[in-house]
Parts: sequence; C-alpha cells; structure tokens
Amino acid sequence: MSDLPGQRSAGTASSKAEERAERRLLSFYDLLFLGAGGVVGSGWLLGAVEADAGAGSWAVFSWLIGGALLVVIAAVMVQVSTTAPKTGGLVFLPLQSSGPLVATVVAAGVWVFYAVNPASEAAAMTRGLATWQHSGGLVKSDGDGLAARGIALSLLFVMLLAAVNLLGPRLFLVINNALTAFKIVVPLLIVALLVYAELHPPGHPPHFGPAHPSPGVHHPHHYDLGSVISTVTSSGVIYAYLGYQGPLDFAGGVRRRGIGEAARLRRAVYGTVVGSVFLYVALQFVVIYIRHRSGGAVDAGSSPYTQFVSAVAPHWAAAPLVWLIHVDTILSPAGAGMVYTYVLTREIAAFSRAHLTHRGLQKTSFSTITLGHGRLRRLFGEDRLDVYWLILIVDFVISGVALLCFGGKWSVLGDIDTVLALVVYATPSVVLASLQRRDPRLFPRRRSRVLATTAFVSSAVIFYLAGWDVLWPGMAALTAGCLLLFALPLAAPASRWYDAKAHAVQLRHLRTSPAARSAALLYGYFAFATVASSANRFLWPAHPLVKLVSAVPLAVLAVVVFRQMVTLSVRYMDDHAPTLPTPAPPDGAVASPPPHQPAVTVRSG
Repeated sequence: MSDLPGQRSAGTASSKAEERAERRLLSFYDLLFLGAGGVVGSGWLLGAVEADAGAGSWAVFSWLIGGALLVVIAAVMVQVSTTAPKTGGLVFLPLQSSGPLVATVVAAGVWVFYAVNPASEAAAMTRGLATWQHSGGLVKSDGDGLAARGIALSLLFVMLLAAVNLLGPRLFLVINNALTAFKIVVPLLIVALLVYAELHPPGHPPHFGPAHPSPGVHHPHHYDLGSVISTVTSSGVIYAYLGYQGPLDFAGGVRRRGIGEAARLRRAVYGTVVGSVFLYVALQFVVIYIRHRSGGAVDAGSSPYTQFVSAVAPHWAAAPLVWLIHVDTILSPAGAGMVYTYVLTREIAAFSRAHLTHRGLQKTSFSTITLGHGRLRRLFGEDRLDVYWLILIVDFVISGVALLCFGGKWSVLGDIDTVLALVVYATPSVVLASLQRRDPRLFPRRRSRVLATTAFVSSAVIFYLAGWDVLWPGMAALTAGCLLLFALPLAAPASRWYDAKAHAVQLRHLRTSPAARSAALLYGYFAFATVASSANRFLWPAHPLVKLVSAVPLAVLAVVVFRQMVTLSVRYMDDHAPTLPTPAPPDGAVASPPPHQPAVTVRSG
C-alpha cells in the first residue's frame, strides 16, 4: 500500500532539519532541570491554598493520589520513549502506532496545552507582582481574574517568555538550569523552616492575620474521600505536577555516552515526579500549619508563605526569606512558562515535518536566525540559532487569546491545561499496548500491558471526576484546536504548504478506516465523559461520593475504548508498518536492531 503524505520519508531539507533536532547535546542535568523547571511554576505558589480550600487537611491525600497517578503515567511514557527515543515523541509515536488522525487530535491537545500554560504562568506572575508591590489596577477587586491593566501586563510577560527562547538552545539551557535551581531552593527553605518551627516553636503564638478565603471557591462544611478526589483535578493539584514530560519531548536529543540515553531519561523523569510529590506534600503541611493557627481559611489576599516566614522565622532571617519568596513569585512562573514555550516549538516542528500541519512552521527561513561574524557568534558559540520563531509567534497568539477569553483567571487557565494534559497523557498507553501486542519483543514484560491499561483508565476516571465546570473549557479548547487542524488543509487544498488533506478526508470513512475510528474513539470518549459529568452538576447534584459511584461505568467504558483503540492501532500498523528510532545502548554494550525493522529506520513522520 502506498504511503500517504506524512507517512513517507521526508525530503532532503526536512531530513536535515530533523538531524539538527536530534543533535545529542542534553546531559542528565539539562533533562532534570527541564522537567523540574516545567513542574515548579505557579503550582507551588497557589496550588496548596486551592487544595486546602477544596479538601482541608485531607488535601495531603489529594497530592499523594495525584502524584501516584502521574507516576503510573510517567512509567508508561518512559517505557515508550526509551524504546523509541524521538524528539517530539508525543506526536510522532501516536502517528506511528495509530495513524495521522489520532496524531492530529493529540497535536491539538499538545499545542493548546503547552501554549495556554505560558498564559496561566503570566497571570500568576501578574498576581504575584500585585501582591508584592501592592500595585493597584492589576487584579480585579474581587480577586477573581485580572483587570485590563493586569491582562496587558500578562501579555507583555508572555512576549518576554517567547523572547527568551530566541536566545538559542545552548544559552536557553544555561539560563533554565540556573533559574530552576533557584526555584527549587526557595520552597525547600520554606519546608526546612516548617521543620524548624516544629522543633523550635516560637515563644509567642504566631499571628497570620485575618483569614480571607479564595474568591469563587466553595468551602465544604466537612471533608471526605469525595472532596479529596475532586480536589485532585479541580484545585490545581494535577496542574502543579504538569511539566515533568519535558525531558521526554527531547528524547531524541539525549547524550548517549556513559550511562546512555535511556538511563538519563528515566532518572530525570522519575526524579522530577518523585521530588515534586515530596515538595508539594511538604508545602501542603505548611498551609495546614497556617490554617490551624489562624483559626480558619488561609488568607488568599497575600502569599501564605510570606506570612509563614514572617511569623516563625528567626528575626535575622525573616526579611531576606520574605524577599526571596517575593522574587520567586515572579521567577517560578516565568521559568515554567519558558520551558513550555521552548518544548512546544520542538513538538510542533515535529508535527510540521510530518506534513500534518503547515510545513512552513519548520521551514528554515521561518525557524532559524543566522548569526554573522562577530560578537553574537562568539556569544552563542554557533552560526545559526534553531529557534522556530514563526511557531513562537503562533503560540503567542494562542496564549493571548486564552488570556483575553478567560479574563486572566489562573484557575480557569490551569483547568484547561489539566484537562488537555489528561487527554494527551492517555495516548502513550495506547502506543505502548498496541506496539506490545504487535511485537511482544519490543516490550517483553507482561506488566507493560497492565501498566498501560491502568494509566489509561486512571486518566479517564480522574478526567471525569474533575466535573463539568472544569471540563467544559478544556474540551472546548481541544475541539477548537481539532477543528482548525482538520479544517485548514481542506480550506487550502491547493496550497503547497498543506498536504494533509488526504488525512482529513479519512474522517468520512469511519466504518472502514482504523485511523479514523481510533481518532473518533479517543475524542469521543472524553467528550462523552464531559457530557456525563454535567449530570452531577445539573441533574442530580449530590454528595461527592455519588460522583465516585457514577465513575464506575465510565471506568468500564474506558477499558472497552482502550482495548478497541489498541485493536484498531494494530490493524493500522499491519497496513502501515511503523518506523521507529533505534535506541542506542550505553558505552560498552553492543547495539542490535529492534525486531521487524533495520538498524536505522528514522523517518519524518
């Protein structure tokens, strides 16, 4: 069977662009700081307060449940990415296993997910600046969303985050590594101060001021398991964990010398996830400490951590620590937004090289900046910067639209990211299970299939339990992204930059095309779960435990959908054999080609 566009080998120019993307420059510390830099953003500054409002002291279990879910999902993604290491793998691997339509749905989710994150981080930066400088006119009087000046400042912040990415990969990594180290040290100092406060209680009862609950947040009279589960998705818990996948987005650019690329990826991803679980649980205990000693909800009008430091730190350390926290309220969100902006350019470049969106997005004239002889070349250490500046412009537009549409509300923007991340994170499970069924030698351990099923169903259940108010903005954003990516090739069929029309028209053949049916199942399940969640909101609003019971049928349906998607993916691969990158062994080991394919089989799609 002849290959469709995007399923064939790329031309010479595209191959050269791909080779540049696969330059193996990333060390373990580069990977670790990419992961930690994406995770440690506005989530640690605002997430614990939101979780406390949703579940009180039980919020600790929300962080543990969310962390356990992310560990399972990360295990699936690590297995797939180390077996087939590829930069832009979130889009590339579903394309190989399930076809271009599933890849397009995933790409829509990745694109909006990664582009909205800088908007949410910029909104957090604006809120942090308003708290620090007591600047009027940035935040609305009720504290829910940003005023016009605040939105304008957030747009400026998004522009600056994009501008940092124009510095080029090497300088960007240096800046990110230093910034991430600072971002990690500050919350660790707060945790250390909690231990100090418990071992050396203040001589007088600490005073935290009056309690002002977060605007728009409902505080239950009592907390239970239902509140704990709801808080996982609706109070910024999952959002705070997002970003650990940064190293996997660059799986094709990892150094192979020494311990090897697979070991570096595993250590960076698992280190990021496990470390973030420890950090967020510890910070939740700080918020619990504040609430128990303030006699009510934590004050949402200012940073709870500055209140904590001022109340319990030694006199000589209080002022410097408060200053560091104020600085970090700007730098932590900025660093996370930088990472997402940087990673997104590589994912969309891979999508463009696969001929599934506008090919001009990764064309040399629209993606590189040439440096002439002189100081700039000496500063950057190379003669050209692969910065994908046209993609940065498109991403800035998406971020700006998100800020304007949702009034700069951090909670809503974070919910959109959470919903889209759960959809995107579910797809590697299908990739792993379908590749394992087609050729068990790729994933010889039986537990791989069990792990993939668990990750998919867990993501689906947590998605449903988020509730209608959280789900509909995210699914609306995913729908808009899918409509654009499928409609634009049809709207410009004669354009030499769009050759994805052959894929888009496959949607008309749902009965006969495995690729179309897989895409319909993926999108359809999460759309159905969103509609089903509205029953808990409008038809029979009841005790949160009722939501848990109603999730059982959705979990059973998730198992059915998952197995059907795996079957369809295997059928697709029977007609279009996947061509996967060959992982390299560590130094001293002998490389052997994977089964059913030659030793070097990397292609554009």
